[in-house]
Amino acid sequence: MAVSRVKKVIEEIKKFTATEKIEFFRSLIAEGILDNKDEFSEEEIADIRAALREVARGEWVDFDEFRKSQNL
Repeated sequence: MAVSRVKKVIEEIKKFTATEKIEFFRSLIAEGILDNKDEFSEEEIADIRAALREVARGEWVDFDEFRKSQNL
C-alpha cells in the first residue's frame, strides 16, 4: 500500500513545473522532512546540484536508479 501511495505522489510531482518542483523541495526542507544540515562530500554536493538542475529543467531524476549506479 505504501508503495502505491508513493507512486501516486511521484506521478503528481512529475506534472509539476520547474518552479513547483523547487518549491516542493524547499517545503520538504522547511517541514523538516529533508534535512539540509547534513555534511556532504564535494562529490555528493556536485551530484545533488546536477540532480536539482535536471529537476529544474523538468527532467525527472530516478533516485533509485541513481543510488544503484552509485552502490548506495
